[in-house]
Amino acid sequence: MSSEELNIYDAGLLLVKKAVQNGADEAEAYLVKSRNYIIRANNNRIVGTMYTEEYGIGLRVSIGNKIGYASTNRFAIKSINELVENALSIARAGKDDPYWHGLPLPSEYKVPQGIYSIDLARIDEETLSEHTRVFLDTLLEDERIVLVYGDIGVSINSTAVINSNGVAGIEHSTIAFADVGVVASSGSDVTPLVYDVVASRIQMPNMEFFARQLRDTAIAQLKPIKIEPGKLPVILHPLAIEELFTYTLVDAIKGDSVVRGRSFLAGKEGEKVFSEKLSIIDDGLLKQGWYTGIFDDEGVPMQKTIIINRGVVKNYLFDHYWGSRYGLDSTGNASRISYRTTPVITPTNLVIKPGDIANHEILEETKKGLYVMGLQGAHSSNPETGEYSVVVTPAWYVENGELKPIRGVMISGNIYSELARLEYVGKEVIQKGHIIAPYIRLEDIRVVSK
Repeated sequence: MSSEELNIYDAGLLLVKKAVQNGADEAEAYLVKSRNYIIRANNNRIVGTMYTEEYGIGLRVSIGNKIGYASTNRFAIKSINELVENALSIARAGKDDPYWHGLPLPSEYKVPQGIYSIDLARIDEETLSEHTRVFLDTLLEDERIVLVYGDIGVSINSTAVINSNGVAGIEHSTIAFADVGVVASSGSDVTPLVYDVVASRIQMPNMEFFARQLRDTAIAQLKPIKIEPGKLPVILHPLAIEELFTYTLVDAIKGDSVVRGRSFLAGKEGEKVFSEKLSIIDDGLLKQGWYTGIFDDEGVPMQKTIIINRGVVKNYLFDHYWGSRYGLDSTGNASRISYRTTPVITPTNLVIKPGDIANHEILEETKKGLYVMGLQGAHSSNPETGEYSVVVTPAWYVENGELKPIRGVMISGNIYSELARLEYVGKEVIQKGHIIAPYIRLEDIRVVSK
């Protein structure tokens, strides 16, 4: 962005003003500025450094019930004028949306703790490279480990949302992350890929600890045993929960799915649908949460929303549009893939309330079962019915608390009915993606092995 171009807040104010002056009934500017540093590694070595910058503006306008959206990656006055013309032209040529209820009104913002670190914002390539070298040195202490891929980086972001109803917010945030996949080999035995991700909003994650954890997990996948098919308890690690819930339960709690009648939970507010051991909260204000913020991508304040309380359906997640269609306010869950797209409903930090048993005790209490850290094929699950069929990897057979590696094993079932008879919920939670969860144990899961 050159010195002749506007900063994102001033650009947003000007953009909304020009859109209204030129015929928009309402206008909303979504503006982003981000810097990303990534150290990339594969085949056990650092292969490169990436530095990227992104600047962008999305403009949504309404003329009556007609909506137009356009975007640009330039903040110059000429580009802003062209953006206004494009958005208005699209609105004029569009069709009426009878469900359009306008843009959000302003509300008071709460500033959550732990979403910005000056140290992360000032990190340099040399420091990031040193963290990566520590990770690699620790990981490769065991010659059986091969790093397949790894990205270790920092993202520094500024976001502004301004609309003609008086919404005006700007937020600065940071996040450091490591996204890594490894395999272990011993003779002719090579494990499947073992993947994990860690992140922190305020500091670099502990790379030595992460490397040891990932290394030990991969080594523990060597020398697999065969198991018989049947029905067994299945203990899900938060990584596996995130993969399965993303394609089932998360879709079911989204307001657009509910309004369209495509959700298993539609019309079930106040009903006890799941085990009383299951409570889920969407917490956009969680301290240091990966998806914590001041406001969502429509400028609506982030909040804490109880979704499931002791098995009872309490609320769904909404952005402004779908909340209005349902007769409710937005829950602060509007999200955009980029400035080029309009908002969609997305969880923030989806927290499964901890239970009263330690995670390791769930394993120790299991006489025969599976412990599953990752899944393949969860994207093919049916969110309307809850049915799934997935490969479990990495995974272990549990026998009297002892873990034995397995491969080529599938599990299938219906996650909604299984959550209704949920047996164990652990104490210690871990964030993986949008999910913050402890271990959970599902009962009588169909297991198929090759």
